[in-house]
Amino acid sequence: MASSNGGVIGTSNIPVRGDVITPFTSPGTFNPKASSADVLVVAGGGATRGGGGGAGGVIFTPAHPLPGSAVTVTVGAGGVGTSWPGDQPFPGSVAGSPSSFASAVPISATGGGAGVASGTPGTSYGQPGGSGGGAGYEGVGQVSSGGTGTPGQGNNGGSSTRPSPQYGNRGGGGGKSQAGYSASPSGSGTGGDGTDYSPTFGSQYGDSGYFGGGGSALSAGQTPGGPAGGLGGGGDAINDNTPGAANGVANTGGGAGGCETPANTSNGGSGMVIVKETNVLQNTSGIWNMQAVYKAVKGGNWTNS
Repeated sequence: MASSNGGVIGTSNIPVRGDVITPFTSPGTFNPKASSADVLVVAGGGATRGGGGGAGGVIFTPAHPLPGSAVTVTVGAGGVGTSWPGDQPFPGSVAGSPSSFASAVPISATGGGAGVASGTPGTSYGQPGGSGGGAGYEGVGQVSSGGTGTPGQGNNGGSSTRPSPQYGNRGGGGGKSQAGYSASPSGSGTGGDGTDYSPTFGSQYGDSGYFGGGGSALSAGQTPGGPAGGLGGGGDAINDNTPGAANGVANTGGGAGGCETPANTSNGGSGMVIVKETNVLQNTSGIWNMQAVYKAVKGGNWTNS
């Protein structure tokens, strides 16, 4: 029966163009709908038990060209902390795992460097990574350097110091926007802040839009704890036996915060990949009336896919 809808009775869908955001918190496959997209790739953060864990590398690529076929996405896990006596970086806490967006021009972010608790001379340097891990302390009066960050992905970790035999102060983990803060004679370093990507992707992702915060460091014997982690999921420095209390925040790439209890370890936060396509045709499936089809074709808003 003919009607004012153009002769076809059914659901009247109206095609629209708009933004499509596809988040990945685990490995998967991305199927492009546009020729380019804004892509954020965040690797897993580094673990620790003392100096702050470095944030996972963060790479933001606006208008990244997309292929006409599926893209493999890898999301890196956070590094896993090691309990006592894991003072040394090996076989102690480990770096975060890389994340990637394997398009024709691939994007790969480096995992965050592990922080270090303490060690013999020459062994307490923070590990390198997307952002570097914070250094652990050595002998009285000695200074150890933080790990090196990867250019374009993060910053260096902070250095350590040991002002007396009773105290050892460690460096904070590096973040995307800031280097980790170095220890002073009065305390350990704070993790560097990450970067706010909410203007592009919204505040529902990451740490209210921030990604790549460094973990803060804990001084030896410090009670009840130390400073808060860097913005973007960096772990707080905490001295208690609550499992995971100092972990980096999941899906931010945040570095782990320092902890000092034998029963506890600190893991880095897992990474994330977000793809934002703009001006994409949506709502083009279903049953169409003839009038709507005509208007969509005439206006260039019709697709056969």
